[in-house]
Amino acid sequence: MPVLTIRNLDETTQRTLKHRAVDNNRSLEAEVRVILQEAARTSQVTHADALFTAAAAFREAARDTGFLLPERVSVEPREVFA
Repeated sequence: MPVLTIRNLDETTQRTLKHRAVDNNRSLEAEVRVILQEAARTSQVTHADALFTAAAAFREAARDTGFLLPERVSVEPREVFA
């Protein structure tokens, strides 16, 4: 499993994260892991949804212009960072 090191984290942020971890009955490491997983999951869905919505709107607008767009081929999502 990959390891992430965070340098130069100010004391206030670290203290706040420790308090949040205690409130959630987790270690600091587990709390930060949950925060990062939620942030990654939320941002990917939000940006992807916006992109697909914009692409669909563009395809609909281009339909009557004579400009031919290829049909989208469904592909399996791939890991961005390996």
